[in-house]
Amino acid sequence: MHYSLHPTFRHLAGCFLSLILLWLLVPEKLYAEARESRISSKEIAQYRANFLADDDFLTKFKRLNELEQQALQLVDDEPLKLGSLGSAILDIYPASHTGHYILREFYAHLDTVEAHANHSSMLEQLQSQMKAQGDGSSSSPYPIMTVYDAQTYARTRQESPVGAIYQSNRDLPLGYLMVSRPTQGALVQTSFTLEHLLGAFSHNGAQSSDDAIRSAPPAATAEFEYANNPWVLIRLFAADSDSAAQSAIGAYLATMQKYDQAIGWLRVASRSGNVLANRLLARIYFAKADEAETSAEEAEFKDLALENYMHAIALGSADAMYTLANLYINDYYGADNKTAGLPLLEQAADLDHTEALIYLGHLYDTGNEVPQDRDKADAYFARAAANDAPQAILNYGRFLTARKTLSASPSIVAALQRLAEDNQPEAMVVLGNLHARGIGTKASNRKALRWYKRAVREAPENPDIVNEVAWTLTVSDIEGLQRNRYAKRIMDTMMQTDESQQRPEYLDTWAATHAATGDFAQAVKLQQQAISVAREQQRSDVMDILEKHLEKFENGTTITESAP
Repeated sequence: MHYSLHPTFRHLAGCFLSLILLWLLVPEKLYAEARESRISSKEIAQYRANFLADDDFLTKFKRLNELEQQALQLVDDEPLKLGSLGSAILDIYPASHTGHYILREFYAHLDTVEAHANHSSMLEQLQSQMKAQGDGSSSSPYPIMTVYDAQTYARTRQESPVGAIYQSNRDLPLGYLMVSRPTQGALVQTSFTLEHLLGAFSHNGAQSSDDAIRSAPPAATAEFEYANNPWVLIRLFAADSDSAAQSAIGAYLATMQKYDQAIGWLRVASRSGNVLANRLLARIYFAKADEAETSAEEAEFKDLALENYMHAIALGSADAMYTLANLYINDYYGADNKTAGLPLLEQAADLDHTEALIYLGHLYDTGNEVPQDRDKADAYFARAAANDAPQAILNYGRFLTARKTLSASPSIVAALQRLAEDNQPEAMVVLGNLHARGIGTKASNRKALRWYKRAVREAPENPDIVNEVAWTLTVSDIEGLQRNRYAKRIMDTMMQTDESQQRPEYLDTWAATHAATGDFAQAVKLQQQAISVAREQQRSDVMDILEKHLEKFENGTTITESAP
């Protein structure tokens, strides 16, 4: 009698045999390695030192990069191939973030709980040690051995790398800036350092491997001799199709205004989906459009700039959204495309882009391109200020002062005070304005005067600061705020320079301080000078107000207005 297995049992038997075969194929040492779940910072440092000092470093480093790149390409779609790759990576460099990440994913797919937990623990310890040495900012970058450890870091944060560029300056000889895209929100920039590679490559004679490398840009800092020149490594990486290196060379050539050469490098870099390359290309094409000799060339370069902005936007760049929105709104691409600017600006604002939020606040405040809506303007300015960007905080403070919005949150005063503590004189002026009007705080002439005078002491050489303080303390309609003699004294000092006497606004303020202290003859003389300068400079925007002020001075009348 012939017997056959039920289809369900045949399926289970097949799965069981597949698991047995897979278990046989997994290198036995992976399980042994997986049991080592603790690693000290001293051990990590020793692994790194040994690897960098290895006599065969160049060969091993190149192989490590190849394996890590291959593993990250396979991790999502072919996890069963990761076992041998992870083992090979850790054979070369046991402290590889990517190696432990790959094996973590491999064992997760096999449901091997202990091995998965052990590699997860190792990866967490390696990343914790990395974070103990930096915070991912340009001033305190994370140390990594390869750029693939940076990409692994992005993956552990559920972010997708969408661009990168190598950087070299006095403080960061060989840096790696990575841009990654989270599942929601704006792109994230993280800085890493690969400075330790300079000595290892130099020690192993990498600088003499290719005569073409000698055409690399000079190091950004004079302390580097040729052997330690980071651009040598960047050229080596570029030769291996590293888009971050290609972008770095393109960016360098662009700063030298060698645009055609820069475009060549950046176009290659952009093919791998490098958002930074697209943004750089857009700027270069924008510059070439401005320099175009024919309308046909201009149109071509403008189209190429648009194409690259669109690519960058597709990769999530809020900067590209904001820039292109500006170009649309300002008719750079013609009246037919002007209406496309506002949706792009709102898209950037949805990603919390500070400049986009400020721009929208300005548009709704003035009623330009949109119906005037001061409440919406207030909301956009407030959101921008919440990002703690200095210019956004200053913009919001000035908006509140101009609109006399007495119900403002005290948080704006606290934010301005933080800027003032960093000795930013404009923040001191705006704080003076808020205290004078009682916006976001209790009205106090005493506190307002203290901030105004501190701003002048902090920046006596800044004519805009001095002029604004002098004007406010001369013409303000707030009872008890005027300080005419002080205002005249600081203007007398400032106006000793020829440059200041070429600004009609400054001459206007200077004349007002003379009028306020009773010297109307000098006020008339200075105001006539202001009008003369304005005519020479074709400043039609200020002529009406200058002439009205002259009439007042001629009639022996001072100026009083709602200032601040």
